[in-house]
Amino acid sequence: MASTRLLLAIACVLPIAAVACGGSGSDTPPVPEGTHYGYVVSKALVPASMDQARMYGLDLGAAKSGTPDGTIDNQLGVVLSTLAGMGFAIQPTIDTAVNQGSIILLVDFQTKDFKNTSAAGLTVKIGATPMPAPCTDANDKVCGHHLTGSGSFSVAANSPVDAAVAGKIVNGTFNGGPGDLSLQIALGTTEPLTLSLLAARAKATAISDTGMTLTVGGLISTDDLNTQIFPALQVQLTAVLDNDCPPLAQRTGTNCGCKSTST
Repeated sequence: MASTRLLLAIACVLPIAAVACGGSGSDTPPVPEGTHYGYVVSKALVPASMDQARMYGLDLGAAKSGTPDGTIDNQLGVVLSTLAGMGFAIQPTIDTAVNQGSIILLVDFQTKDFKNTSAAGLTVKIGATPMPAPCTDANDKVCGHHLTGSGSFSVAANSPVDAAVAGKIVNGTFNGGPGDLSLQIALGTTEPLTLSLLAARAKATAISDTGMTLTVGGLISTDDLNTQIFPALQVQLTAVLDNDCPPLAQRTGTNCGCKSTST
């Protein structure tokens, strides 16, 4: 699968952006029509501030309904922006994972027109076997050679099989969902975490055959929080404690002995 670049901003109530490689207002989503365009995510953004948490958020519906209620949701984004404000390297870790090919997200977008259509659809797959290789060798500190717009990829064998999130394009903006989408992020290390977003929605702007800016959000299950998000955050927290504080056995009472200026 050849792809152009795409910027992705994730909202997972989480924001993301992608390079080429909404609700339809009806109870019955449209059946996507038209040409399939392939993209690979060249940069995935997570919020570093409360303003960005709102910017990257989406209206995923009320507490007991998927019907939009006018409230922007992004609870995980709030947590990540708080940690980023405390000095945790959330965004740099994700940048490294994308550039080194630990995270490869492939977006398929089907539409008859980039400006206005009543039946467009979007799916996200986990990619593999990038050509060219992300890094030239072990000394390459920049990498990202597979994200220049001419790379080719295959779909990973373990990639989830989700139906397209369908919706409309109105005046160049796609709004699709609800549906199910799967994404990958990285926390603590560049090892990818796969999140299955439920009741997911997607918003795309600046759509062309060479790229788009895409925001995807959805609900994260308690199981994913407990088995993926929380353990990954624990890795980052533990690393800070080990760096700025004495050995665990010495952290007692109110005087833990951590550096007064540490995170």
